Amino acid sequence: MAPGVGELFIAEVDQDAWLRPVVPWVAGAGLVAVGALVALAAGWGPPVVALAVLVVAVAVAAVKGGGYLFGAKRRSSPLMVDLAGVRLPTGQGPAVLPWDALRSVVVDGPTLYFRVRPSVTPGTPGVEGLHRRDAWPVASGPGLPVDTRLFTRDRDEILEAVRAFSGDAVRITQA
Repeated sequence: MAPGVGELFIAEVDQDAWLRPVVPWVAGAGLVAVGALVALAAGWGPPVVALAVLVVAVAVAAVKGGGYLFGAKRRSSPLMVDLAGVRLPTGQGPAVLPWDALRSVVVDGPTLYFRVRPSVTPGTPGVEGLHRRDAWPVASGPGLPVDTRLFTRDRDEILEAVRAFSGDAVRITQA
């Protein structure tokens, strides 16, 4: 059934899915740091080894936690599909692509790559969010990646929405 005017497909961001891979790393690094502090306080082994382990554990926790915090922009907007086109979350904010700007959607496991047509530029009417230095080469090359595991709708639902709302005008291929 073709979508009606005013309909909108929204795949909300699954906050738990973003946090799930971070928790074991930070918790594990915390346990290792506590172990290193205990070894240092008890005088077990050379202090330089315990300090090195402590520094590595804190660095791992900082990198994983920082990655989660710096991904907040990507988690702040949902994936939306409607009759006009698709709105994708990126690391610098949402990108809006009308249907006539999209060349294809490439499916690579749970990741979808939204590729733009060669003639599309960041100044093409209707295209928004691709003026940034990091977004345009990705969009015009391999495609803007969307990890469908990080949304409340699964990959097949998102692909079906792309097919239905684009009128099957966007080619969907497997990687």
